[in-house]
Amino acid sequence: MTDVHPTAVIHPRAELADDVVVGPLTVVEEGVRVGAGTHVGPHCYLAKGTTLGERNSLTAFVSIGTGPQDLTHKNAESRIEVGDDNVFREFVSLNRGTPKEQCLTRIGNSNFLMAGSHVGHDCVLGSHIIMTNCVLVAGHCHIGDRVVLNGYAGVGQYTSIGRLAYVGAKARVVQDVPPFVKVAGDPAEVRMVNEVGMQRSGIPQAEIDEIKHVYRAIFRTGRSVSEEAHALINDSSPMVRELAEFLLRKEAGRFGRFRESLRGH
Repeated sequence: MTDVHPTAVIHPRAELADDVVVGPLTVVEEGVRVGAGTHVGPHCYLAKGTTLGERNSLTAFVSIGTGPQDLTHKNAESRIEVGDDNVFREFVSLNRGTPKEQCLTRIGNSNFLMAGSHVGHDCVLGSHIIMTNCVLVAGHCHIGDRVVLNGYAGVGQYTSIGRLAYVGAKARVVQDVPPFVKVAGDPAEVRMVNEVGMQRSGIPQAEIDEIKHVYRAIFRTGRSVSEEAHALINDSSPMVRELAEFLLRKEAGRFGRFRESLRGH
């Protein structure tokens, strides 16, 4: 049976699975859907257009599905879809989409967003992502699986971050971040291979060593990144090809952001 605190405000046309827990003074608007095993803490706000999967945990003061911080939005109908097994700590905020990109923000599974983190409109987040305290992600960003973003990092709009990348604390990310690397600084720059992150994800050491070899060829020889990526596009290693393809998309974009070149299309 659903366990809803008597001070919570639940719209009669919201859909909550039978075992959902809702804490005091939380508001759930019309049409919101919340999956089985989800725990919604006190003072949370689930806005119209929100779908939450199963076993999500919202600690307190979490807002999901609030309107985009976009002056052109004009209250258009839009949505946010959140997968399963995510943890959203205190004061996390997630905005729903805009008509610029299918009216949809998407969050994957098993992500851990720590206190004060924000994800803007039209973003697409993969799974197993860690965002530590006060990470800010602007609208239209894509973040791959198993990315780690450290405290106070800021990600500019239309930026893509490849899987298994690691973003240092207070980094200002204004260009696409390739997969498998660590970036840091203002603006953020590639510093090294994310070897520990790949090891923790179970990638064989031989494949990690191959990425380290390719990394040196691309980023440490002084040759053209584009030329090096072109030379690796048909490599036998899927991970090397993934890195090469990402870099070529970045080079084809605007201001170092592939998705920036898609604006208005």
